Amino acid sequence: MMKRNPVLFAFFILSVILIDRPYAQQWVNPHFDTHRLDYRDLGYPDQNLIPADNSRITALLAHSNGFIYGATSGKTQSYLFFYNRYINKVRPLGRIASATGVYHCLLEGNDGAIYIGTGSNMLAPLKLTRDFPIEYEGASRQLWQDIKKPYEDYPGGHIYRYDPETGDTRRYTPDDPSPLKDLGIPVPNNTVYAITFNPDRTKIYGLTYPDAHFFIFDLRTRRTTDLGEILTHKVYSGPERHWRAVPRALYCDPGTGAVYTSGDQGIIIRWRPGAKKFELTWMHLPGEYWEGTKAFDYPVVECFDTDASGSLYAGTSDGYLVRLDLENEQTVVIGKPRVMRRMRAMKVGKDQKIYMITGEFERICKLHTYDLTGREGFQELGPFAVDRSPYYSWRAYQFDAMAIGPDGTVFCGESDRRGHLFLHIPGPGPFRETLNPTNPVIQRMRPGTPGLIKENP
Repeated sequence: MMKRNPVLFAFFILSVILIDRPYAQQWVNPHFDTHRLDYRDLGYPDQNLIPADNSRITALLAHSNGFIYGATSGKTQSYLFFYNRYINKVRPLGRIASATGVYHCLLEGNDGAIYIGTGSNMLAPLKLTRDFPIEYEGASRQLWQDIKKPYEDYPGGHIYRYDPETGDTRRYTPDDPSPLKDLGIPVPNNTVYAITFNPDRTKIYGLTYPDAHFFIFDLRTRRTTDLGEILTHKVYSGPERHWRAVPRALYCDPGTGAVYTSGDQGIIIRWRPGAKKFELTWMHLPGEYWEGTKAFDYPVVECFDTDASGSLYAGTSDGYLVRLDLENEQTVVIGKPRVMRRMRAMKVGKDQKIYMITGEFERICKLHTYDLTGREGFQELGPFAVDRSPYYSWRAYQFDAMAIGPDGTVFCGESDRRGHLFLHIPGPGPFRETLNPTNPVIQRMRPGTPGLIKENP
């Protein structure tokens, strides 16, 4: 057998690399001054860094103490962490009991305590049955059985209480538990999927997955009132069709105490304090309803937020931004910042702009804004890419959480393996061409674009 010459083999490999280099994937930068985008690791490597498989950020909270708190979902464990603005670092706060997921369920109480709704990892791949009976709605029936199966022996998601005043002062390793107070399981065999407070923050209103139960948890008595399922149809809407279409956010009107979310057929529904069930409103979410087919499909609410005047905004699973006029029961469709479906997260910033993360599952997410003054409309800020070579660089694709810091900084939680906390400092907005001139040249770019760089002249 002929021996391989190591020198020639190394020369061959180097030649292949050099030849292939012009055709390699080019780094893509966002469409604004890139020094306004950065990220933080979730701890220190080899010391307290949250393990990669358990670092998908799925919840963020801007606390009144000026810190940003977050929770992760993972393969085996969920973690709590916070961003300390005074030291410019993320510090882990320990394991969240035995939970593997916290999905958008962080609230700040009257005394500054943080309430955490836990459950299973919503981002975990679902095991689908390959062979099932061919019958009317057979695929939907089997999908529901596959979704329910992991919850058969699942005790249920908990509600925990965390005290930042005492918990933040400790040092944690990935093996250390977070000092939590267990308040109990509100609904057995379900994940806590969405939560909000009543106006005086003495009760938690919640929604569960996969059974879509609405519950009221009294913080004084620690008792749960389960009002049952709010949906009558089991459909699988949007790009995540292995999820049941359950709304992912609740809003409590501070004036009336009524709770709003989306229900069957994308209709906004309302629960009044003391009522036994939700009632229909005349508000309706825009989206794809597939009227001409046999499919049962409708969008759900992904997120709520209010502006300085109290106007309520919602983002949907079909990627629309809407304003909900609760008094007149009207839906004002603002628009859709991206053709791709789903609005992952949405928050009203401190600069009269709404910040949005868009993109379907396993497709690249992008950052967008909407100008509340009416002068600019929607603007695309581009992908999440940080290049601080040779020190560090990272291009992220998946995001599921957002929070606005006290100075207006936009915090975005990466929900991919080895998640990072991204920070965007708002500024003048995108470049005049609305495209980054260092990115691959495309037909939309004018030949005279300032700073235009052609990679392959």
